Amino acid sequence: MDAPVPSEAVDDMSGVEPPASSAERSPGVQTPRGGNAKPGLWVSTTYFAEGYPYSIVNNLAEVMFKEMGASLQVIGLTSLLHLPWNLKFLWAPLVDQIETKRRWLVWVEVALTIGLVALSLSASGSHLLVAAAALFVALAVLAATHDIAIDGYYLEALDTAGQSRFVGFRAMAYKAASLLVRGPIVMLIGWVGWRLGLAAAAAVMAALTIVHWRVLPGIETRKRPWLAFVRSAIRPRVLTVGAALAAAIILARRFGHCPSWLSSLRQALPSMPWLAELSAGSWIAIGLLAVLALGLAVRKPLARRMALRESAYAAAFVDFMARPMVGRVLAFVVLFRAGESFLQKMKWPFLRDVLHLSLDQYGFANGTLGVVASFLGTFAGGWLISHQGLRRWIWPFALMQNVLHLLYMGLAIAGARMAVGLLPIGLVIMLENFGEGLGTAVFMVYLMRSCDPSHKASHMAILTALMSVSFTVAGVASGFLAKAMGFAWFFGFTFLAALPGMVLIAFLPNIDGPSQRAQGSPSS
Repeated sequence: MDAPVPSEAVDDMSGVEPPASSAERSPGVQTPRGGNAKPGLWVSTTYFAEGYPYSIVNNLAEVMFKEMGASLQVIGLTSLLHLPWNLKFLWAPLVDQIETKRRWLVWVEVALTIGLVALSLSASGSHLLVAAAALFVALAVLAATHDIAIDGYYLEALDTAGQSRFVGFRAMAYKAASLLVRGPIVMLIGWVGWRLGLAAAAAVMAALTIVHWRVLPGIETRKRPWLAFVRSAIRPRVLTVGAALAAAIILARRFGHCPSWLSSLRQALPSMPWLAELSAGSWIAIGLLAVLALGLAVRKPLARRMALRESAYAAAFVDFMARPMVGRVLAFVVLFRAGESFLQKMKWPFLRDVLHLSLDQYGFANGTLGVVASFLGTFAGGWLISHQGLRRWIWPFALMQNVLHLLYMGLAIAGARMAVGLLPIGLVIMLENFGEGLGTAVFMVYLMRSCDPSHKASHMAILTALMSVSFTVAGVASGFLAKAMGFAWFFGFTFLAALPGMVLIAFLPNIDGPSQRAQGSPSS
């Protein structure tokens, strides 16, 4: 449906206005043509709104299902709710091609609010468990789409300097949303029940929607209207593909949960038991990496073939594969946070079992002091990169992110010999989180510079989907490695696991700014 346009967004239909003079334009910010919110405000509210439904879907689902009487098997299946974030690259080109990202953002928030209201009405008994599950799936798809729109809008509204400057606002707001869901909202649900607690959660989403409808600057020219897209999509070929996909899903559900070839593979690899622990989301993320690796090998003939078809949808993927040295970019995205991914899953077991830290002490040290340190690291990193450039700080920040893992190795060695006090433990946690914040600033700025201006939302969706590869695989393998090595050697290994990503920095494109599409240039 072609939505009515609020007064602040009339510019969406009016084409591009002439550029403002340098005196009228703030450095780092594109010329606005709608709402007049300052970037610090709308960056904070949009990324709070991005983290908010993500946390509801991925943190509240298992708690709600347990309270509604679901079995352990069903509760375990809530991990599948993360799949839309792994698969969002499939529909990201639509966000680039249809309407504006501002409209996507606002109207998806309307749908998220309605979905949360419906979820609150379904939270009254086990007989509504199926309805609640369906609503969580819908919320997950909407929230992943919301992520695409917000990331695309951020890249449209801010230039390179602005994108670096406000990366700290993004991280702070996203984490604040997660803390709100996991803290006050869970507490509120405990006091007043699921129905009223989720109604309050819906009210927060509604308030964010109103704020964004009123104040988000209109910085895009309206693209293909919804109705025109729907008309073009209702074609025999599209309907046939949709029917085939639906049939495949139905057959998969009817004739079993695990393909025989996958069972055989697991039995053939007894030396790698962590493979059996990979979730569906992990396998899909790995599959995406494999498809992209294959695409690298055949990208030139594939690009020529797709160009003949003039498919705007395919162009987003073809243009991504045609980026300069795209193989190096993909390897860096997968490897840069490998060490951090190994560390995070084993941090709490180590602190609990070896250093005997209590849960409330860990919550204060990691969930309060650590979060503040991470905020400061991300803010400081974004500020320094915006003022002195990514090339000046990418090496120091990458080193800070990873070398601080060795402090846990020191704690493990000391903990085997003597009692370690809370002060040094808290200091290590804070320093590690500060380094993680610096690494986040570097990584997010680099991801934004690796997106083609014509396909910002699509390319960011592909890159952020790939981010999950190292996190999911390393997270599953970390327990087996820690048990085999012992914690001291394991934490030394987390630093070594980060070295390949750090070495790749010397060979990366886009360090000094976004590159245009490759024009027959050599690539790795």
